Amino acid sequence: MSILLIISVSFITSLNAQTEAGEDTLQSKQLVKTSLAMDPLDLEIGEMIYDETITKVGRDFYDEFYTNWSNPTKIKDFSITIKEKPMPGIGTQITVLIDEFEILKQFIRPNQEMIEMLAEYTVGLATQYLLNYQEIQAQLQSDDQSGTGIF
Repeated sequence: MSILLIISVSFITSLNAQTEAGEDTLQSKQLVKTSLAMDPLDLEIGEMIYDETITKVGRDFYDEFYTNWSNPTKIKDFSITIKEKPMPGIGTQITVLIDEFEILKQFIRPNQEMIEMLAEYTVGLATQYLLNYQEIQAQLQSDDQSGTGIF
């Protein structure tokens, strides 16, 4: 990670050395100092929402879910995957996973009102799942659950 940071810093420095204006070079040196002060281990990818839909119905569901979604917790290292399995004549089957744990599997027809209602419901389910997960993690890290290892 630090090698990548050093390479990017040297690349930025070499680009700025090629500029004609001295002010840009000074500003870039301040930027370089700021980026070196950051700890590379602090950089992490937080929550991700993956779109694995195929049809317009699945894409509409994903768009509604993504528009309504906001993370209510301090949990940052999770991913939400929205999958779709088209079923001709029936509609499509939407599956929503949080970190490979299935929270919803539902058939849906191409009706915009149903898609919006299901997306809002799914946002509520995902929110509740993450709140429960956060509460369980807090309970497991409490003083009652930690011990000295001596029986």
